[in-house]
Amino acid sequence: MKRRRQLLRGLALIALVLPAAAYDKSSDQDLQNEYGGKVLTLRQRYWGPKLRFDASGSYVGSGETGAWTLAGQVRVRDIDVKNGVVRIRGQRLFLFYDPATKTLRDAGTLPKGDPATKRFRDKMDDWVANQGRVEIDVETGESEPTMADVTRSMNAVFLAPGEVLSDAVPVFWKRWLEPKSAPSNDTPKLEDGSKPTYRVGGGVLPPHVKYEPNPVYSEVARQAKYQGTSVLWLILGDDGVPRHIRVARPLGMGLDEEAVRAVTAWKFDPATKDGKPVPVMINVEVNFRLY
Repeated sequence: MKRRRQLLRGLALIALVLPAAAYDKSSDQDLQNEYGGKVLTLRQRYWGPKLRFDASGSYVGSGETGAWTLAGQVRVRDIDVKNGVVRIRGQRLFLFYDPATKTLRDAGTLPKGDPATKRFRDKMDDWVANQGRVEIDVETGESEPTMADVTRSMNAVFLAPGEVLSDAVPVFWKRWLEPKSAPSNDTPKLEDGSKPTYRVGGGVLPPHVKYEPNPVYSEVARQAKYQGTSVLWLILGDDGVPRHIRVARPLGMGLDEEAVRAVTAWKFDPATKDGKPVPVMINVEVNFRLY
């Protein structure tokens, strides 16, 4: 009898404890502990000061997508939840390539005295703080979401822990982000399964560009007074058309996307071997200069 009373008492305690744990709603402090100060990578690179996503991760609105180095990542400053909507106030990362470190760095967090600051306008940190400010609302689909609900919705909008950055960038970035898995420049490849792709030299004469429209300067890079050269790797077909364009050495600040867009429209006299056009692997430089 005593054992039965103990068992019933234990079941009563479980009945009291389990619902509270199972339905404990998330708090603002929970969200701040989990996401505050972290850099999150958007699955969809929408541009603008305010973004909203539903619980499935779909964008709610009519905004335009932006370059990955400008619209792809956000550092969380504040985060809370109200009426089932997670509200994030953050700062976009404006990424540029630093030849000294051979990495992409955030222009808005450069320390004073860093040599890289000379590549930008004066008072760059204040300008970035204003231009890169963003608010993101993420619907959870629940009026009083638990942390599990929040995590599910956040992972639909941003890369989840364990996912790799290359999953969220355009294909032409993957070669630079994943160099070990990229095709080697040293070995001829097949362009369409039948034609060998060559390198210039050893009897292969180089192609010559005959139509070279200038790239568009991204507005953010222009305002930041940022300039430089983006180097792209591509396969130039025997018809003189660029294909399989990849970033070989980035520039950042939205300019690599403009470089790819421009080179896609370039026209070449193709490379030749024994007097006949052949496909080749080449690097091309796209310069961005402010005058």
